[in-house]
Amino acid sequence: MQILPPRLVSLTRRLRAHLTTTLDAIARSARLQIVVLCCGVTVIASALFADHRRVESTLDALGERVDVYVVTSAITPGESISPIDVHRISVPRRFMVATAIHDLTERVATQSLVAGDVLTTSNTTDGASKVIPIGWRGLTIDAGPLAESLTTGMIVDVMAGGTILVEGAVVIEVIDDARSALVAVPQESAVAVADAASVGLAVLAIAN
Repeated sequence: MQILPPRLVSLTRRLRAHLTTTLDAIARSARLQIVVLCCGVTVIASALFADHRRVESTLDALGERVDVYVVTSAITPGESISPIDVHRISVPRRFMVATAIHDLTERVATQSLVAGDVLTTSNTTDGASKVIPIGWRGLTIDAGPLAESLTTGMIVDVMAGGTILVEGAVVIEVIDDARSALVAVPQESAVAVADAASVGLAVLAIAN
């Protein structure tokens, strides 16, 4: 068993006695307790501030930052994108998707989007643009008097013989004759819609 030098033993005893006296004083004094608490908070705050400064320095080293939009909930093709559908985040320009959009005004989804997707010029389009969503087909349908109420980007249902052929079709363009409309439908429904349209049975209904 190792025996400590007498001087070290004496110093240890004095330190222990001093610590005990200090803790007893703190326990009896509310003022000292507040002082100790304030000192602790100050130390923690200083550490957090130092960490924050280090993070800022790291981010600054990455260069200029730009805002991009990230989808927060599912968006269907042809659906107009609103601020509640996305979250704007700031990222270093060097890490940004080259085709990312920076202005959300009048953007429409051209394909199915899920949470986490970054909005780009590839998966969205200007609301006034005439773009058929990826994987869909564009068909001309006689809309009759309803054509006057149709606008580009509007969501409609396609029906025939009392059956809904497509829910959520997208109006791409209203033809100059003011009766026909170019409508985008999913590829798997294109043949059925084309057959109904060719014999004048296809009917458009504005979706709510």
